[in-house]
Amino acid sequence: MKNLKKIAKARNKSLTSLAVELGISQEAISQYISGKISPKISVIIKMSQILNVSVDYLLDLTDDLANSNFKLNENELALIENYRKLDGKGKAKAEAYLQAMVDFSDEKNKGFPL
Repeated sequence: MKNLKKIAKARNKSLTSLAVELGISQEAISQYISGKISPKISVIIKMSQILNVSVDYLLDLTDDLANSNFKLNENELALIENYRKLDGKGKAKAEAYLQAMVDFSDEKNKGFPL
């Protein structure tokens, strides 16, 4: 999470104030940056919202801030949460159903008879 330190500085946010907003210790933030420990997903998401960057940026998967304004709306977040509650078989069914809906929509929009 080396990008965390960079973006906090760029956003004029101290690591201490970020820790307070996240409800964690400054030591935890330092350990995230050094790679000694990894934050929970919920902490990463909250960090990305506070700093207005993508999770990929925080996880050092990209240095591109162009996609840093990516945000999910409430319905999209609810879909993800519900998906995560499913077991493997349920996830496979949900994925197949969603793909079928996309395929149906694509065919419909291309004017193919159904």
